[in-house]
Amino acid sequence: MWNKREDEPVRPPSGTQGTLPPASGSERREAAGIGPSITITGDVTGDEDLTILGRVEGKIDLPKHSVTIGQGGRVKADIHAKAVSVAGEVHGNLVASEQIVIRKTATMLGNLTAPRVGLEDGCSFRGSVEMETPPPKGRVAPASPQAGGGATAASPAAAAPKPESAPRS
Repeated sequence: MWNKREDEPVRPPSGTQGTLPPASGSERREAAGIGPSITITGDVTGDEDLTILGRVEGKIDLPKHSVTIGQGGRVKADIHAKAVSVAGEVHGNLVASEQIVIRKTATMLGNLTAPRVGLEDGCSFRGSVEMETPPPKGRVAPASPQAGGGATAASPAAAAPKPESAPRS
């Protein structure tokens, strides 16, 4: 009836589908959880991984952490995180700096933006997918290497070879 060991940490329920493994090089921590009977309306921010088994409406912003929507999770929000895994239902756009995984039990309505996107067989998805890796901050996308190294930023056309015109059919 009562927790006799008060020093024992409370753990989220085991068997939550769609959980992501901890990022390599990071310490193992328990994820914050929104249980099946909880409904949140508004913005969700924080500094730890999040597992959603209940309902969330608003915006979820955890750019350095993972967000997992379990099978019972129902989310009407845009999500910005390092990694997102969806096994439940999401109506909103997902933006991840590392990866997005839409599980076979998921219903996803919205756009996906991440360098790596996975859609499992059997999932329901309606939206667009953008898998472009943005260049690191402060750097311009690298130009193709040129022999002689004669190209300058001021006049790239002077060093670039002229395109060959190909006949069109």
